[in-house]
Amino acid sequence: MTKITMHGFTEKGNWYKGNLHSHTVNSDGILTPEESVKLFKEHGYHFLCFSEHDKYTDYRETFNCEDFIILPGLEASANLYDSEESGLRMKVHHIHGILGTEEMQKNAELPLYQNNDIHTVPKYYGDWDGAKVAQELADEMAAHGLIATYNHPIWSRVREEEFIHTENIWALEIFNYNTVNESNTGYDETYWDIMLREGICMNAFASDDNHNEGLFDDACGGYIVVKAENLTHEDIVTNMLTGNYYSSSGPEIYDWGIRNGVAYVECSPVYRIDFIAGNVVNDGITKMCGSYEETMSDAEFELKGHESYVRVKCTDKYGKTAWSNPLYLK
Repeated sequence: MTKITMHGFTEKGNWYKGNLHSHTVNSDGILTPEESVKLFKEHGYHFLCFSEHDKYTDYRETFNCEDFIILPGLEASANLYDSEESGLRMKVHHIHGILGTEEMQKNAELPLYQNNDIHTVPKYYGDWDGAKVAQELADEMAAHGLIATYNHPIWSRVREEEFIHTENIWALEIFNYNTVNESNTGYDETYWDIMLREGICMNAFASDDNHNEGLFDDACGGYIVVKAENLTHEDIVTNMLTGNYYSSSGPEIYDWGIRNGVAYVECSPVYRIDFIAGNVVNDGITKMCGSYEETMSDAEFELKGHESYVRVKCTDKYGKTAWSNPLYLK
């Protein structure tokens, strides 16, 4: 095989920790925006998106400072109900719209959302064309100059054919701390690998989806760490789009990539390191400590040469995990 070399992160830059999925009293959360900013700043966060349900907010003038910024956005919905009479939601699409780069804003086909603008929720009864509905929602976000994500598909009760081929999606939410603790419906790596195996280039992200209701812990448990030159909206969003970040529920990834055909990772002490690869049976490998008392901080995996992509995850003995984005080999 060709002994390729690829870098998972840029060489230069600073690390900035952020939560892309959070709610306040502006939708169905308990904390005020001020209380939420205080909470995340106390836990070492550098940026935060208030992704209120179908309500766009922009608190940059209120909260932006030298060491903390707000990413304006919303969580846009489309709902499938059992019937008009029951009002039971059978499936939902939740797609983030996060304010994009300056170029995306300049080229927006529709007017940019303004603070407190409301997104009208499409409602369906009995049945829907789920893939069509998801595409319309993603296209709407892109038309307003926003970056779109697809959120918590397991919790949303959707089938893979209803969302995995949606265009204009930047990242899939693979870890949602709220729904993990609410109903164990917040892990979505399987859908991610289905997309990657089908040749869909897709980044991933971990988040909180915090509402702070006090029923269970849902804050500061899922986040991304972006490598960027500066803590500005343009730098953070640009590096998000290029995948220059990792997602985590605890561990840190310092460096990873491929050197001369060997995938490698350097991370904080963990119990196991997985190299997930596609697209042949038995692709990938797991490196694991001999006991929970041991840890490792690096690992390597010699590629066979037919892999279409490789990604890495680092997990400690408590199950807390860090995920890289994929590197594409074909």
